[in-house]
Amino acid sequence: MTDLTDSRNMDPPVGVRRRWTVAMVAVSMLDMLVQTAYASNWFRHTGYDLGYVWGVAGLLIGFVAPFLLLRRGERPVHVCVASCLAVLLTPSGSALPLFALAGVLARCRDRRVVSVCTALSAACCVKVEVMDLLRPADYSVWRLLFARPGTGVDGVPAVVDADSLAIVAAATLWSVGTFAVAVLSGLHMRNRTVAADAAARADNERERANGLQTDLDAQRFADAVAAEAHDTLAHSLSLIAVNASALQAQATRLASMLRPGDAGHPSNDADDAMASAADLAKRADEIRRQSAGALDEAHDIIDMLRHPQDARAMLAPDSGTALTREALYDVIGSARSAGMALDTWIDIRDLGSLHPDIGKIAFRAVQEGLTNARRHAPGQHVSLEITAERPHGVIILFTNATGRPDDAAASTALPGTPVATGTLPRSGGNGLPGLRARVQQAGGTCEYGYDERNDFHLDVKLPFVPLR
Repeated sequence: MTDLTDSRNMDPPVGVRRRWTVAMVAVSMLDMLVQTAYASNWFRHTGYDLGYVWGVAGLLIGFVAPFLLLRRGERPVHVCVASCLAVLLTPSGSALPLFALAGVLARCRDRRVVSVCTALSAACCVKVEVMDLLRPADYSVWRLLFARPGTGVDGVPAVVDADSLAIVAAATLWSVGTFAVAVLSGLHMRNRTVAADAAARADNERERANGLQTDLDAQRFADAVAAEAHDTLAHSLSLIAVNASALQAQATRLASMLRPGDAGHPSNDADDAMASAADLAKRADEIRRQSAGALDEAHDIIDMLRHPQDARAMLAPDSGTALTREALYDVIGSARSAGMALDTWIDIRDLGSLHPDIGKIAFRAVQEGLTNARRHAPGQHVSLEITAERPHGVIILFTNATGRPDDAAASTALPGTPVATGTLPRSGGNGLPGLRARVQQAGGTCEYGYDERNDFHLDVKLPFVPLR
């Protein structure tokens, strides 16, 4: 059984305008009272007392029933059914059920309920017009409309010259027209409300999409800052750590030279002590320089967080992060001065036409490879090969021995490279996964892992995207 109050049977609420409601109540009341008055006069003229009482009851209902329209916004179906019953059970007019039908069509989407209300309203229209046309001219609204001027008023009997068929046709056209207007008005209100609701939903979804886009942009900014912080600070701090370790070892060696030793191994050799002291001073200066650089990089990261609107410019490629020989020699020289045994093969061509974004990713790959080697395989031999040319793209190959036992080799490996089982060393960072994500986003590939000899490989290939 259909629940008329179920919200699933109702469309989005249609607004009720007070001035239109007042007009509908007034028109409905006038229509009911006029039809009831003509019917009551006819019953009194014929001496039909029961019909006259029925007409008086209709007058009372005509004063009350139109106010049902005040509730058409909350209970349109109930208002329509009550209005139709009021018209069907009294000699009233059809305006009230037509107004109520428009409210149902505007607010209800249950086809069975709409069909019932439409049929009841149509029956009201037919009943009202038939009763009016069956009465004599002096007691029929339609016949008086076609009466000669001056007749039908002030006690003068109405004289109708028009053919009855024409009067019936006019009444039929009027009933069909008003019924169609009621239906179209209800559908128009419904469609307008649905369209407005759809527009509101679209606006909400658009605002939600804008919010998600803002969150996505913020997340991308945070990821970019995090990657920049990792690429710069991790590289500089790893150099500081390596030099600090070398400084500690050199200090220990110098201390052993200055301690009194046995006769066969004198430890107070002045030349060795002076050389060790000079090396200590050099290492200390390297640490000081690298610490200052790391501090500057930290300030740059902080500036990005303080001024996010300028972050894109700060994150853009520059001469210090471009894939140029000068930048590569600088980072490679820093690694070697920190004690890394590094062999290099560099063959780069036509770099002036390489897109700066690709050059920056390639440079960061070199930095990450060196940083990874210093952190996970300190003191081991490292091989670096860099080639860049249009047909083959930018290729960066790292190889370094890890000194790890065979049973600890990683399960993440290069395609086609046999590896032992185990896991990658974990240091709490996301350097290599982050590098892989950036390389793949640029259309390249990034593979890393251990081979069967327990040597670690990092292979990066980027497309040679030219400037436009």
